[in-house]
Amino acid sequence: MSYISGPTLPEGDPDRFVKCQYELQFVFSEMVDAAVAAGWKPEEVLTAIIELADNHALMLAENAELDQIIAALKSGP
Repeated sequence: MSYISGPTLPEGDPDRFVKCQYELQFVFSEMVDAAVAAGWKPEEVLTAIIELADNHALMLAENAELDQIIAALKSGP
């Protein structure tokens, strides 16, 4: 698996998102190639990755909301 470098740009830098994409592209390509080599169609692989990413984003949002609720309950009325 390819090495992913950590961020070198501060949060809020307009180039940070592009740098993140650059770092992930090689691992992403390796994952797609491995799945296709295992017999999955490229369209199936990409659709599955999109669905996984969407589900992961929803999970992160739910966890953040739950953390806020827990913090509010701990702080009391």
